[in-house]
Amino acid sequence: MLQTGRMAATIGPNNVNLYESPLPDLLYRATGITPVESGGHVVLADRGVKSTQRLGIGDVGGNVVAGLWPAELKEQAKYLYGQRLGRPMIAAARERGWTVEPSPHLAFRNASPPLRLYMAPHLDAAEYARRWEEGDLERVGAHAREDVRSELWPWLKGRGYATDGDDRVLEEWLGTRLGNRPALLRPGLRLKRVWPGSALASPDGASALAEEIRGDVEAILGAAHESALPATQSPGGRS
Repeated sequence: MLQTGRMAATIGPNNVNLYESPLPDLLYRATGITPVESGGHVVLADRGVKSTQRLGIGDVGGNVVAGLWPAELKEQAKYLYGQRLGRPMIAAARERGWTVEPSPHLAFRNASPPLRLYMAPHLDAAEYARRWEEGDLERVGAHAREDVRSELWPWLKGRGYATDGDDRVLEEWLGTRLGNRPALLRPGLRLKRVWPGSALASPDGASALAEEIRGDVEAILGAAHESALPATQSPGGRS
């Protein structure tokens, strides 16, 4: 959701968890892609999407929430920001009622979300994307552990991605999560939209919601010059 005041950096995501109550049937109907075993998301990168790794749909507090996470990995960030497609993607998402949050984070190879350090910059998403598109992208990627505190972190604070108040979280992350590994800087985004759970009360309602989600996702990805999602099948044709 859009920030109304600055949040602190956290170890692990500070946003809603779509994976606690996944909606795999709706996810399949919306995308034509078989969800991962847990049912919480589909891997878009496996279908040739270059900007965004995954799409998730879940029940959060009785509502249906769909989420996209562009630029989570270095190559996705290079594609999205290197071609200055971040701001068009954000504009397309907002036109369709999605919220967009900056989500820069530090990770290490194969780090699951609970092991990452997520920053919470008080920047509008479009301004955030502009900064990566106009020079900051060169910092994305691996940084030696010994350089994180002395070089990378001061740069992140100077660019408005972190503040002095986040220093404690950095020290905890360095001391308990990173170990001796290089730190990976990732300039992610979080895109989400919420629908009332009542939309799933009937087969027709579920079908209409799946089509709406599909239309949204194709428009958002299309703004980043991505191809359409695969053709959907009837639920009985799901593999």
